[in-house]
Amino acid sequence: MLALIAAVPLETEWLRSLLPPLEVRRCAGLPLYRGRSFGQDLFLLHTGPGKANAAAALAALLENNRPEAVLLFGCGGAYPGSGLEIGDLALATQEIFGDEGVLTHEGFADLEQMNLAHLRHCGRTYFNHFCLDGDLQKKTTPLLEHHAALRNRRLVAGPFVTVSCCTGTQAAGVEIARRTGGVCENMEGAAAALVCTRYRVPLLEIRGISNLAAERDRPRWDLEGAARNAQEAIAAILEEWQPTERRA
Repeated sequence: MLALIAAVPLETEWLRSLLPPLEVRRCAGLPLYRGRSFGQDLFLLHTGPGKANAAAALAALLENNRPEAVLLFGCGGAYPGSGLEIGDLALATQEIFGDEGVLTHEGFADLEQMNLAHLRHCGRTYFNHFCLDGDLQKKTTPLLEHHAALRNRRLVAGPFVTVSCCTGTQAAGVEIARRTGGVCENMEGAAAALVCTRYRVPLLEIRGISNLAAERDRPRWDLEGAARNAQEAIAAILEEWQPTERRA
């Protein structure tokens, strides 16, 4: 069983058009879709936007179900210097809580500098950074590279940054990229990474680039196209997915 997670229905609309009628259950007060397609048993859940929604919905799902992996997808903004443009694809190698910390006269200090852990689990301490599943990345990267090349899109793998306050100026985008090394901004991924770490479920995250995380230029955004690109990438993964032995 695989769990497909996105923030809002726009980010799954095309993929749902390929699926047969799905059983609808409830999860944390939200519709939870369950069925079989692409040769896989699937859950599909819209968490709602933002870190709080993502954490609450995904924790409720994983408390009662243990999928082989969580596949998180949707739209994201590309940071300056990432090499990404609108229409490209980004694959997360890690997730970073970008604005959990404190602003000081010397600049931003993250939770590690505050000695305030997000999570202590299985002998490890997690502050702002959560590495995503390396095995899943190795398994899917060649497929995604081929998929992107066929569609004349760029695929960039790197750190994603999750924020509550989205970037709307060039200066802010440059600063966050410098501070984190991030390539892509979003509003849910780090919360999902925290929950998946707690429940020991592998997480893969793919974003279609809808905008640049710089000067806010809404007319240039392409949310629909970015959502479609991410869904097509997920479909390509599902078509080739080979179940693996459950981890201890």
